[in-house]
Amino acid sequence: MPTSIVVEGKISVDAVLHSQYRKVLTIFYDVAKLKRKRNTKRARSLKETIESGKSQDIKIEAVDQNWFEKHVIGKTHGGIAAIVSERIFQKIPELLKSKPGIFFFLNGIEDPYNLGHTIRSLYAAGIDGIVMNQRSWLDVEGIIIKSSAGTSELMPMALVEDLETTTNFFKSKNYIIACTDKDEGQSIYQSNLKPPLFIVIGGEKRGINRNFLDNANLRLTIPYEREFGGSLPVNSAAVIIGFEILRQRRYSNK
Repeated sequence: MPTSIVVEGKISVDAVLHSQYRKVLTIFYDVAKLKRKRNTKRARSLKETIESGKSQDIKIEAVDQNWFEKHVIGKTHGGIAAIVSERIFQKIPELLKSKPGIFFFLNGIEDPYNLGHTIRSLYAAGIDGIVMNQRSWLDVEGIIIKSSAGTSELMPMALVEDLETTTNFFKSKNYIIACTDKDEGQSIYQSNLKPPLFIVIGGEKRGINRNFLDNANLRLTIPYEREFGGSLPVNSAAVIIGFEILRQRRYSNK
């Protein structure tokens, strides 16, 4: 299994340059494209990224378009890419080193684009960290970085093997354990979503098991306007709850 990946595009490369969770090995740029656009704002922006890499003693390579066609998946790289190490995920105790926060456990997101979009939204909403089931994302990390607009490199994240053990640890640190429950939950708009809070978002297919629901401190539901028996996708539910948390943090007197 490879231990390095290619990330593409200025936003992604800038993100990994500022990340504390992985190492940038080499930055590649399209020398012909940079020369053609040398007096443009885009060219100046790319040069800033290249200079940032140099200041960190990162290897810089000028390449042609053929390199990008061979090594990069998409067409929107803008003439810059980087080879980076595998991400270092945090341990749960490391997530909780700072002041009490709000953390999401995302269960059932398999598509890397959806995961990236979810991370981007939760980062924008000010969520303090994300926990997911243990699995290898290495083959799709480049997609996650790009679809998250680089926020996956800034968001604290942990991978765990067992939700129950993880939940018990959060409980031992006096966190409220919340979970989504479409049928018997309390509206998120009538719930106190303040830290310390650990929120478990269930998958569409498997959901959350009854034992976990019975032991949660708080069950949450997202009210619908229409009669509809289906569940929202995990990423949609997470984003809605995330921005209700932001609303309460900013505007609520609860």
